[in-house]
Amino acid sequence: MRNTPTNKKQLKSKKWLAICWKWMFLLIITLSAQAQDVNLPQADSLFLSGRQAEAKVLYEKHLSQVINTTTIPIPIYYKLAFISEKQNDYARALYYLSMIYNKQPRQNILNKINEIAANHNLAGYEVDDFSFVFLFFRKYSLYFNLFLLIVAIYAFWALNQKRVRGESIRSRHKFVVIAYLIALLLLLNLPDSYQIAIINKGQTYLRAAPSSAAPVTLSIARGNKVTVIGETDEWLRIWWDQQPLYVRKLDVWRVR
Repeated sequence: MRNTPTNKKQLKSKKWLAICWKWMFLLIITLSAQAQDVNLPQADSLFLSGRQAEAKVLYEKHLSQVINTTTIPIPIYYKLAFISEKQNDYARALYYLSMIYNKQPRQNILNKINEIAANHNLAGYEVDDFSFVFLFFRKYSLYFNLFLLIVAIYAFWALNQKRVRGESIRSRHKFVVIAYLIALLLLLNLPDSYQIAIINKGQTYLRAAPSSAAPVTLSIARGNKVTVIGETDEWLRIWWDQQPLYVRKLDVWRVR
């Protein structure tokens, strides 16, 4: 039987299809191997036995594999902060302590953060009035939110009762309820809009615009804390030295 042009094309197509399947299979195997979960009990065992550098590698590998940081057990951050401080890696210690404080605002954690920051002459860790109020709100956010939602439900119920009874509702009352709901929405989203970040490079440049070609306004040392007020592409808009500036996302650890 002759190999017609059609048969040759079919053979060539099957050959390429087999090669594609082979590469796809190898890719799946590789990704599966990379995505293997870290054995946390093994990391804990290494930590307790004094092999903390090895434990740190496993803990940090686990963190790199987790997308949702809210699922990470708090003790992992405590252990990483302890190991980092012991290794004199003060920037990482501050990052892990900040992650703990972000999830569980406690005075002893704040005191430790301020102690490390003061020992290394780092800025951005001062607790101003806004930070204090924000952290207080975050600590008791569940109770605040429940109270505010109950008030909103009661306001709606009262207005609806007036409508059912055929009573007129003043425009002022409608405006107050709408303004209250808008304020409630902003308040509920406040924890997500307010973020901090720790500089992770030895000498990081802050620029006036989100571009490598933009002039350098300031340089900042590793370990300093900045407030994130926005982002664009690979840049973060931050508040530093009483002005908005830009820093590369790769140059910071974001505390979420």
